[in-house]
Amino acid sequence: MEKSEKRLLRNRLFYHLDGLAMCGVVPVLEEWGLLERVFRSSGDVDELAAEYRANAGYLNVALRMLCSQGLLEAARAEDKINYRPAVGKTPTDWYRHSSSYATGRVWLEESANDWNTPKTPMTSSATMAMEILMDAWSEMPDEGIMGRVKNHLEGALVSPWLVTLGTIHGTRPLSTWEAHDDAVLKMDASKQEAWGRVLQLLGWDRTEKGAFFLNRSASYGVTTSYTKTFIWARELIFGDGSYLWRTEPGEPEIHIDRTLNVWGSGGAHKAYFTHLDEVVKSIFNAPLDEQPVGICDMGCGNGAMLLHLYEVIKNSTLRGKNLDSHPLELVGADFNQEALVATADHFKQEDVDGHFIWGDIGDPDQLALDLWTHHKIRLGDLMSVRSFLDHNRIFNRPVIDRPEKAVSTGAFAFRGERLKLRNVEQSLKEHFLRWSPYVAEHGLLVVELHTIDPDDAADLQGGMPATAYDATHGFADQYIVEIPVYDAMAAEAGLRIDESCSRTFPAELPATVSIRYFIA
Repeated sequence: MEKSEKRLLRNRLFYHLDGLAMCGVVPVLEEWGLLERVFRSSGDVDELAAEYRANAGYLNVALRMLCSQGLLEAARAEDKINYRPAVGKTPTDWYRHSSSYATGRVWLEESANDWNTPKTPMTSSATMAMEILMDAWSEMPDEGIMGRVKNHLEGALVSPWLVTLGTIHGTRPLSTWEAHDDAVLKMDASKQEAWGRVLQLLGWDRTEKGAFFLNRSASYGVTTSYTKTFIWARELIFGDGSYLWRTEPGEPEIHIDRTLNVWGSGGAHKAYFTHLDEVVKSIFNAPLDEQPVGICDMGCGNGAMLLHLYEVIKNSTLRGKNLDSHPLELVGADFNQEALVATADHFKQEDVDGHFIWGDIGDPDQLALDLWTHHKIRLGDLMSVRSFLDHNRIFNRPVIDRPEKAVSTGAFAFRGERLKLRNVEQSLKEHFLRWSPYVAEHGLLVVELHTIDPDDAADLQGGMPATAYDATHGFADQYIVEIPVYDAMAAEAGLRIDESCSRTFPAELPATVSIRYFIA
């Protein structure tokens, strides 16, 4: 397959991810009449929230999604945000056909609990929902704005199938049709037949195009794991802003399928691991008495990154040649018990020893205390690493008011409340300040996710799944800020970037992923 064709298919994959979010949210705005209201005239987000008795924080997330699609634009002044139809850009065809997203939403509602039960038969309602969505997809043209909507609906259609097959297969990609066939045979006959119809409709069966998406099924895992959040958009925007957080401590999360999320994260994030290798090699090739005691991976997920770094150290560094005299302490910390279980199982499978401990990224003091109490390891003696976690912390209101004008263009909420941008920025700075004593000696290696300006996202349709990222994180009270904002808050907290060990993806800004090696 030519590089140009692969690039087009990758763009289509990004449209698929955006489509999951759009199918969940757009029908809700349309149902309440708010979509028509905003497209006919402008409106301040807080005034719109009062008019429709909505939660301003989540309404802001939803409207910013439409900005990232190039359908609306936002005017910001201090703490005010006014949304209006995008001048010269607003595609009237999109608005006239926006009801098509409802077919995708119904299918997502039917498939939300079904991806992890492949042996159960398809229900009649699920079969009907899939057929209606397939019909809607078939009737749409492939070009222009409606071609984009068609790709969005296609994403809603295939995502549950791809994650089902991918998780049946395990941690390795579905890289051959033989592997695909083995996975299919583990589904109920009714699902085998339904998936076969999808393959035929899309022209994927036994084709390079189909193999491209099957091989990247893990790329769908994280966004698909938030399907319930998208389904509950109605309640989040127009109902109880604390709807997703009504569980008691110790109860499973209801906004995300954590098992699917961990699986998707482990697969999708492998692409970034190789860029961490050189940093780790330089640290563990230093004189032995200058090296950290080990590594602490805060938010270890399924342990994939920690195990990868262990293999790099073992096989490619001075430390690896001296593990008998200088053993390497591997610490996996996570807020979620399911992730700790997954990490422990992964380590056992690879026959590697490690320490696994509950931890909250927003409270490094408690992590340090527990680590010493239970494992006799000092957090400051370890090199701290983490991937895609700083944004996923419970919001701590800033201790002081930030006098500087906000730079971020993000939409951030806490239990439905719209957060002021300057408070989000100050909270991030204070978060870094809490960690700085523990990374002073051996540094902090971070892979992080970011938002981008919605105007840039609109111009880069298909170049990155910005709408999906903003939706999954915005509705789940997570705080992905732009790379320049992230770097600035770290610098104000006294963390310096080692530029030789840092990257962004894509290489040029705007970018949605960064690797930073911070030195205090």
